[in-house]
Amino acid sequence: MTISITDTFNRTALLAVHEGTRATVDAVLDAHATTGMVIVADSVAADIRGQAALCTAVATAVRAFGQVIVITDGNAPLTAGPHRGHTTVQMIDWEGARYADDLTDVPTAWPVLYLGDATLPAGDGGARLRARWSGWTAHVHPADTGTDHAVEGTVLAAIAAGALGVHEAFGALRNRPGSDAGWRTITVNLWQPGTSADGPEMTHAPAAWWIVGLGHVGQAYAWVMSWLTYLDPSRVEVVLQDTQRVVDANHSTGLLTPVKPEPVRKTRLAAAVLERAGYDVVVLDRRLDHTSRVLAEDHHVALLGVDSLDPRRLISGVGWKLAIDAGLGVGPADFNALLLRRFPAQVPSDQVRGWKEGVSQPRRAPTAALAALERHDPCGSVQLARTAVGAAFVGVITACLGAAQGARAALSGDGFDVINLHLQTNDVDLAPATREVDVIAARLCTL
Repeated sequence: MTISITDTFNRTALLAVHEGTRATVDAVLDAHATTGMVIVADSVAADIRGQAALCTAVATAVRAFGQVIVITDGNAPLTAGPHRGHTTVQMIDWEGARYADDLTDVPTAWPVLYLGDATLPAGDGGARLRARWSGWTAHVHPADTGTDHAVEGTVLAAIAAGALGVHEAFGALRNRPGSDAGWRTITVNLWQPGTSADGPEMTHAPAAWWIVGLGHVGQAYAWVMSWLTYLDPSRVEVVLQDTQRVVDANHSTGLLTPVKPEPVRKTRLAAAVLERAGYDVVVLDRRLDHTSRVLAEDHHVALLGVDSLDPRRLISGVGWKLAIDAGLGVGPADFNALLLRRFPAQVPSDQVRGWKEGVSQPRRAPTAALAALERHDPCGSVQLARTAVGAAFVGVITACLGAAQGARAALSGDGFDVINLHLQTNDVDLAPATREVDVIAARLCTL
């Protein structure tokens, strides 16, 4: 059986194909294999938030870089997340990174990401970054910049900080003209993006979730949920809905997809992780269609991460008390842009202007790599040209924002109909919620 090139090609390496920075597809893959970064953590890994930041940074980094080195306490036991019950060194090995004791033999041009208060001298060369978290906010800044941010707050902020640090390291190595990624201070406030609002203590979260689409964003949602510290997770129902099976390429964006996976259904990967976390998991191996309805007594918060418009148009008709749709950019200029929409809203899902049928999408001009591929694999060239660029760190930040908005609805009942965030520019546009929602909350353990 012939395997499609889109089933194997790394979605993050695809960025260079669409940008036209390499002459051939093989040159793109060779260049990607030589990229690398370092993650440094110390005592921060003894806390669940530090563990969440470390595991997220490692998992997103190995999917974005060819090589990742991690310096930390390898014997620390992980108490939550997909790798719960294992040590940090076992997690590092499973994810495909390399454990080390120091920075000896590490190329000086590689970015170094310090988590929390971690310290380890690094020579001059590439970006030297520090990721921290406080309240609902993830912070990343140059490592030598002073800050009074305490390493505390929500586990969602810690997860987002780990992913945001990898985003900045990736941007520094990418070195796009006009970009200051890696040498700037950037924050993502999950409670109210674009502000310094503190938000309340995260004491509760929704008592039931429904994840539609277990690809890039859906697996990130499951990853995030595996870190939530419910007092009794067995009373929290999580519905997982998808029909697809994983392929090799899904590893580059899907945090739960291993390298060279067996062709299992995506719902099974997420179910295994969430059941290990103690949740009551329900699997639906069916599409969201015009017959899909929830019962009046169902109180799930739906989190949608789908890649087509048809299921998005159906959201308002399903009957969820609250649904949050996540959309990501697909090309070199907007792969790190995200758009969240909340329903019910003033505009129902089938009336959203950008989701209507017949809305044209701009075509990208063919690049040198695609033109070279077309000469011996015309179908493969067309397929790659139509395939979206993706980076796992973007999906994680998106999932943290979506889960935070679900938690905000449980804590205060409000939120935003639209959150539009571009991580490249850190520009944010918000539209306040226009409809009240009824979300049942479940208590979380105190961190």
